[in-house]
Amino acid sequence: MILPAARAALATVTLVAVQLSHPLESVADVGYVPSSDIEQIPRLKSCQPNTNCVSSGYLEPPNRYMSPLKTLSDKETAYSRAVRDLSTLNNKVEGIAKDSYLHIEVPGTAPGSIDDVELLFADEGVVNVRCEARVTLPPPPFCIKKNCINGNMDQRTRVEEISRILGLPAADSERMKQTAKWTPIFFNSDRVPDMLEYDDYH
Repeated sequence: MILPAARAALATVTLVAVQLSHPLESVADVGYVPSSDIEQIPRLKSCQPNTNCVSSGYLEPPNRYMSPLKTLSDKETAYSRAVRDLSTLNNKVEGIAKDSYLHIEVPGTAPGSIDDVELLFADEGVVNVRCEARVTLPPPPFCIKKNCINGNMDQRTRVEEISRILGLPAADSERMKQTAKWTPIFFNSDRVPDMLEYDDYH
């Protein structure tokens, strides 16, 4: 049986083998706020307006909000498994074991650009997420793909790809399957009543 402390140490060693040649602050202005004497619990910053960014912060507006992920094991085990699985990728991966935090660089939408995906493993089986593009592009005017949210769709896709690799579903996946009903924004079958119909009700 591997104790949690030993697990964290093993995760750190694995990440060093992946790539930890640069300090975290030198690669990007990421959203990670480490634990400290002032902030006992680490967290991910909210997305800034007018950026290509999504996060699981509960204060995010719909176009920037994304469900956190969920784990089926304790935090230390889930973190160690994520380190192991991400070590097989060609992406640059950095981590801070004491906070169960991972930072993954993935190709961005703009040619030659990078998006920063962040995972923060918290208690109660929750993994907070954040993805921000280093190069901001204007959003598309609309989207008609099922489950599409018109806002930072590329960044959502980056997080979804990481979640599939790690086998970590969205925390709201079951609820969405049971209750969600998707209607294409430009093909809504519900006709909007005209003013005459409104007047009939008065």
